[in-house]
Formats: sequence, C-alpha cells, structure tokens
Amino acid sequence: MSEFTFKQFTIKQQKSAMKIGTDSVLLGCLAEVEHAQKILDIGTGTGILALMCAQRSEAKIDAVEIDEQTTLEAEFNFNNSKWINRLNVHHQSLQNFTSTCPHLFDVIISNPPYFVKNNNFYIINEQRSKARHDADLPLNDLAKYAYQLLKDEGHFWLILPTQEAQLFSNYALEAGLFLKQQTVLFPKVNKASNRVIQQWCKYETTAVNNSFVIYETNGEPTMAYKKIAQEFYIGKQFML
Repeated sequence: MSEFTFKQFTIKQQKSAMKIGTDSVLLGCLAEVEHAQKILDIGTGTGILALMCAQRSEAKIDAVEIDEQTTLEAEFNFNNSKWINRLNVHHQSLQNFTSTCPHLFDVIISNPPYFVKNNNFYIINEQRSKARHDADLPLNDLAKYAYQLLKDEGHFWLILPTQEAQLFSNYALEAGLFLKQQTVLFPKVNKASNRVIQQWCKYETTAVNNSFVIYETNGEPTMAYKKIAQEFYIGKQFML
C-alpha cells in the first residue's frame, strides 16, 4: 500500500524503506505528548510519529531521518498536512543533528532501527537495511544522544523488541537516564510478549510497569487497542 489515510492526515509511503506498522501507531497513541512544546522524532521514516504527535499536541516538532529518499517523502507528508508550520524534517544523522541543534526537547520519540547489521542483507537492500539495522544508529548512541537532547524534566519514549529493550535499558542507565514507565506488548491473548514501550527521564523515579494486548485470539483488535487508536484509524484499519 503506497498510501495510507488516517482521520486527519494521509501518509505517502512509496519511497520509505519502512512502511506503516502497528509498532509506530501504538507508540504514537501511548506516548504522553499533549503538553510538550518541543518534540523530536528520531528516525522519522514516513513521518507517522511526528504527524501523530502534531495531532495530539501544539508542539513544534523536529524529525530526523538519515535516508534521503525517505526524508523527501516525510517532507511531502508534512507539507500536505494541516500542521505544516509545526513540522520540520532534517536529512542528517542523529549524531550530526545533536551537534548543531540549538535547543532541547520536552519529548523525544523513536521507533528506532534495532537489528544487528547483516552484511549480506545490507548489500542487497541498503535503504531498507538502514531503516531496520543499527549500523548507523547503535542503541548505545541512541541513549547517549537522547540524553543530550532531552530537557531536565523531559521524557524519551521508544518501542523495541523485548530482547533489544533489555539491551537498551543497560545503555540508557549508563547514559544517565531513568526508566519511568514500561508497557509490555502482547500481540495476542495467550501469546508471549514481543515488543516493549519504554518511557525514560533524567531524574530518579520509581518505574511503573504495564501490559497491553493488541489482538484477541480470533485476530480482532482488543477494546483497549480500539480505544487508544480511535482518533486516528478509519474503519477496520486496526488490522495493519
């Protein structure tokens, strides 16, 4: 599907290496962004997270994307939204963006690359590999630069597979971040968890642990999923 229409915006995803999926939608729904004034989306891809944040807040939003074609598509999606004046995409690495960015952020959000680089796959499909593998943005760098870009009272939200979330937790703690909230995602009732949404901050706190089931055993979306995504989805789009 080269285009996906939500209630208040449309995503063109013809050039982007990574298409719209449940991971980004869940993160965009569950992250607390309503009171933020400045938001950063790391690895924006199609721009879906930035657009969801724009719908749910009045914030100025910067989006960083390393792939040129994907950046152009995100820019197209931003320019064709009602929030064009609050969205800005940067075609550069997070490392370079951090060195030149003049301000800090209330909220940072990311659905980052996380697979360990596979050289054979990387050669066959470099664009998709950049979007999926951590060669250009290792998890330890993600933690370090998120810390540098975050305001003292800010929050960093991200989604990762269960194993990678455990690895990232070690890097985040080393960088000076503290886990504030963790939501373990279950694809279906009676299935093992496969994703984790984490909220990190720069001050000591007691972490809150939650769980969230996406689909019933028959494949229908749970009422919890319908409730959080109803302001975005049209009809049966829950079945991504």
